[in-house]
Amino acid sequence: MMDSSSLIADSIRTQQTSLLSKPDNPEHVYPVELFPALEEFDVSLVVPALVVPSKLVSEYRKQLKEFVLDKAKLKVIVPLGDDDDVPVGLERRKHRKILLTKRSNIFDEEKIAQLLRNKGCFKANHKVSQSYEDWSTHEVLSRLLPLPPNEIPSSFEQIGRLAHLNLRDDLLPFKYMIGKVILDKNSPRIQTVVNKLASIESKYRTFNMEVVAGNKADGWSLVRVKEEGCQFEMDFTKVYWNSRLGGEHRRLTQIIADQARDGSSPVIVADLMAGVGPFAIPLTSKGHNIEVHANDLNPASYKYLLSNSRKNRCTGLSCYNMDARKFCKHLQESGIDFSHVIMNLPATAPEFLDSFREFRGARLPRIHVHCFAPKDYNEAVQDALKRCESALGCALDIDGNKVSIVDVRNISPKKNMYCISFDLPEAVRTAKPDSKRQSSHAEAKRQKLN
Repeated sequence: MMDSSSLIADSIRTQQTSLLSKPDNPEHVYPVELFPALEEFDVSLVVPALVVPSKLVSEYRKQLKEFVLDKAKLKVIVPLGDDDDVPVGLERRKHRKILLTKRSNIFDEEKIAQLLRNKGCFKANHKVSQSYEDWSTHEVLSRLLPLPPNEIPSSFEQIGRLAHLNLRDDLLPFKYMIGKVILDKNSPRIQTVVNKLASIESKYRTFNMEVVAGNKADGWSLVRVKEEGCQFEMDFTKVYWNSRLGGEHRRLTQIIADQARDGSSPVIVADLMAGVGPFAIPLTSKGHNIEVHANDLNPASYKYLLSNSRKNRCTGLSCYNMDARKFCKHLQESGIDFSHVIMNLPATAPEFLDSFREFRGARLPRIHVHCFAPKDYNEAVQDALKRCESALGCALDIDGNKVSIVDVRNISPKKNMYCISFDLPEAVRTAKPDSKRQSSHAEAKRQKLN
């Protein structure tokens, strides 16, 4: 059943057409200076109401919860006005109106009809006036854009005080308008709104973006994020960060932290694509008896990994700025006996598993690899296993290697992000390096970058 605020918004849409139209030239972009006058968003609507004794308002409101108007910034309990038609002798000051959802035959609903049969309750109406300031982001954009409700782009990813949009091509003519509305409705917690210009294809997992609203001054892209009790600083234009992965960061760090609490010796973790430290920093900032060797190829990520380590007073964290394959070999050659490996580079992480061929470690670690795979879980399992086995040069035994695959999050209509975890198989110790395979992978990566 549709909520009350949606019903009001729908009523408005039926009364008024959208304020903007689709441009004939798809390359045209509306400048923010052409944003409609705010008075264009003023709306008045008459909604049904139930008059009840003031002393019973709280009780009746609870009883009628499913029928009470649910609209942010709108009072749903209001006094009777001088223009309300009331029975002779009724004391207005001792009664209140409960505003109800605008639904046909609302007074025929049994719970309401029962109260109407009681002395002291009767039908009424109430005029609701709403302006630009009262409407939500979705409601304003519904009035502004020539789109159906399910295509309105009112959600965004928040990174510090920055809102990150990934607008579809058909929305680009309205990008400055959308940015303004999001800024207006979320200020001061949001100070800058950016739109992603292209998919993530650089070797550093960064992407181009443009400011569509808000602060453009020097340093606008420097953000501070708090996650799992840790503070992260970064330049969002130079590193990769995804706030929607907070749950996955928590899940994986919790698994490792639980093992550390249950054991006497330190748990050693190799974080091959560590970024600015969403796994490494929480693991080493809370005294979990954990040692982390964190690496990232991106010099900017390495810079912020170091500064975030200092800021969060991490202990047992060593940082590196190397290619992931070379880093993996370096740890083995240095005799660092790690027990967990995190590989959070979903586009290509499974292919980096070939760095474990001819593995030299004393113990076989547990591997956690993030990857993209088909939305269908069974297809995803087969796809992820095939990629991992191809890179490792040996088979994975579902039971013997304790293989598990977690559906992390939705990415697109055809794919999700997954995390496949398994104990590194003994057979990798004798799996021969495949130079042709690495060369082929490197060439494919170069072509993607070009």
